[in-house]
Amino acid sequence: MISNQSKVLITGASDGLGKALTLAIASKYSCSLAICGRNEAKLKETVRAVHTVNPCVKVFAACFDVTDDECCYAFIRNAQEALGDIDILINNAGANIKKDLVENIDLNDLRYMLNLNCVSPLIFIQGVLPHMKEVGDGHIINILSSVCKHSIENSGAYSASKHAMDILHQILLKEVRESHIKVTGIYPGGINTNFRTNVREDYMHPKTVANAILAVLECEDDAVVHELVLRPFVENNF
Repeated sequence: MISNQSKVLITGASDGLGKALTLAIASKYSCSLAICGRNEAKLKETVRAVHTVNPCVKVFAACFDVTDDECCYAFIRNAQEALGDIDILINNAGANIKKDLVENIDLNDLRYMLNLNCVSPLIFIQGVLPHMKEVGDGHIINILSSVCKHSIENSGAYSASKHAMDILHQILLKEVRESHIKVTGIYPGGINTNFRTNVREDYMHPKTVANAILAVLECEDDAVVHELVLRPFVENNF
């Protein structure tokens, strides 16, 4: 259960849902936050926004591409040195860089999305899990996608990468259950963020989804939310 003493690591925090999550947590808890993102200017703005809503929050921030394995390892190591061992991991970074028919999928695009949406989250899980198992506590939240619940044409590469992460997530949930580590999968539908090229006012606001995830973090220790599916009313492709 999140508290003022929690050390929280959030990937993809420079914009969209990641930024909204960071601010939602900082607005209620004076915890320690380790955040990362690819856009340095936007990441600095997130840090400034955190200190505006809660000057007591300690922030460790780094700008890098999470598909760079060595940068991920270094960030985890440096964050733990700066803040202490991570209690809560939120694997949020992800993208759908290109939509295409299965017959036209560029293999380089597929490899990139597998690295971004599956390999990178696994690196972060492996980085924080030893401490969580040692103390018998912790919470790992994987931001997946509603594509894990149904199939969508022209989204094969992205869907494959998210499904790959989803099965790792489901197996992890079983493997760490006896260690009293919470594992939650978030399956959002359309969110109105820069993830999309066009503004979609009829999609969910990032703050709406962030507040729902915060409620999951606030769940008492005698229960765990295994999965949470959120969709905008306009979404009917399932």
